[in-house]
Amino acid sequence: MGTLGTFTTAPAHSEPFTFTAFGDEGVGYHGLANDALLLGQNPAFHLHAGDIAYADPAGAGKTGDTGFDSRIWDQFLAQTESVAKSVPWMVSYGNHDMEAWYSPNGYGGEEARWQLPENGPDKANLPGVYSFVHGNTAVISLDANDVSFEIPANLGISGGTQTKWLEARLKKYRAAKDIDFIVVFFHHCAYCTSTAHSSEGGVRQEWVPLFEKYTVDLVINGHNHQYERTDVIKGDEVTKKLPIGGTAYPETEGVVYVTAGAAGRSLYAFTAPDSYEGHENDVESVSAFVNLKGGKQNETVAWSRVRYLDYSFLRVDVTPAAKGRTATMRVRGIAESGVEIDHFTVARRV
Repeated sequence: MGTLGTFTTAPAHSEPFTFTAFGDEGVGYHGLANDALLLGQNPAFHLHAGDIAYADPAGAGKTGDTGFDSRIWDQFLAQTESVAKSVPWMVSYGNHDMEAWYSPNGYGGEEARWQLPENGPDKANLPGVYSFVHGNTAVISLDANDVSFEIPANLGISGGTQTKWLEARLKKYRAAKDIDFIVVFFHHCAYCTSTAHSSEGGVRQEWVPLFEKYTVDLVINGHNHQYERTDVIKGDEVTKKLPIGGTAYPETEGVVYVTAGAAGRSLYAFTAPDSYEGHENDVESVSAFVNLKGGKQNETVAWSRVRYLDYSFLRVDVTPAAKGRTATMRVRGIAESGVEIDHFTVARRV
């Protein structure tokens, strides 16, 4: 049994706070280094965007994946204890979290180790779908395995109930007078130019229209092992370029997407050169692809604004505001070295 820990629950009223996020951690030096660094940010909570421990290295969700090793979970929990004993870890499930030995959905390993909110649409099939509120910010965790064309082991497992629940939850939160920001996190990327998994067409088809309809303020993904941040997007097109240090206004402009999948596993690659704070290398277009029902479809995109191919995580500082003023989320990409690689602001008049 590990040492006992404590954490602070959400405040009764809005006040400034910080949270952190990343995905695709696994067990190893880089995951440990990122854990130590994010603890120093003093976050109120931490979001893990899936592919948690990698006890199933294959990541296809098939019973033929013979490399499954449950002992990896013990190593992972020991690695993260220094942070998780005082910072609530809120996780979503990725493809490597479908441990197919656990029927019917592969999530038995996670359910044995995580106690998550039980306010989602289908606890039996989608235990990693839930939401919570901290101060003026609502956070929604989704299970993108349910909509993934690329890795279809759990494709359609909710029968559409997850998407219906998502819309109801977005509608509720956007109508709430005490909630300024909505953050959504899940594993597979809506918009990414990685040479590995790139973008998931199922996410674009099912959820992106809802993000735009209800003016979601920030979407955080993993899956691709690198850092990438988009411009402001609506209808798959750039509505506003968002340079490093820029400000986005989701209520009128669109949504910003961040891939933060460089928590610890081996890195992937970009087709375009890195472009990050202090080393800007803007390009007009980037070659990528999107995973559709019929397979991969190549695309050339203009929305890839920041690219960083090394280990990193997100820090988000939320500042509420009085009525008639502007609440802000200051979003920062931070390298494993502690150096800032990206920063931008999401603003909303309240």
